[in-house]
Amino acid sequence: MKRSRKAALILMAPALPFMLAGCGEEASQAVVFTSAEECSSFATVAAADQCLADFKAAQALHPQVAPKYANKAECEVDFGAGQCETAPEQHASGSFFMPLMMGYLAGQMLNRQGAAPGAAANTARNGVQSQPLYKSADDRSTFRTATNTPVARQTGPAAVRPSQVQPRASAIAQRGGFGAQAASRQTVGG
Repeated sequence: MKRSRKAALILMAPALPFMLAGCGEEASQAVVFTSAEECSSFATVAAADQCLADFKAAQALHPQVAPKYANKAECEVDFGAGQCETAPEQHASGSFFMPLMMGYLAGQMLNRQGAAPGAAANTARNGVQSQPLYKSADDRSTFRTATNTPVARQTGPAAVRPSQVQPRASAIAQRGGFGAQAASRQTVGG
């Protein structure tokens, strides 16, 4: 075996447990909606209040996890014209911009049918937290998390891996980040 092949195998060894852990994770059921009203039409009457609680949880998370841009033009390149809004936080030279929330992932909708309304709206029994979803300019058919993980091509039930859809606080995006990555990822988990 050549030295370069040995070196490549040695470099891959530390990453192997992480790669295998991701493969062994079972998908959890979540549901994609564009609004609380759409969710209410999908759910039983007892779960309609949970629709609103999940929507509000995703809305509250939106400013924390949405990709942020230093100017609106950069945001619109990644998310489309008219698809960005001013973020509530400011920086020294002005405002940040972030994409509009195009839908939300209700992580507990299928688990909480009949649960007390509003009870633990954002806790994760199945490991999937309710969160905002976005659509990039170059792939308007796919709902994606704030970290650009594809979730589903349409509303309704979706199978997701909890470790891949964990919300994280966002940083200032660099041009070509979200949209360029969206074009290269065409896999949908739902």
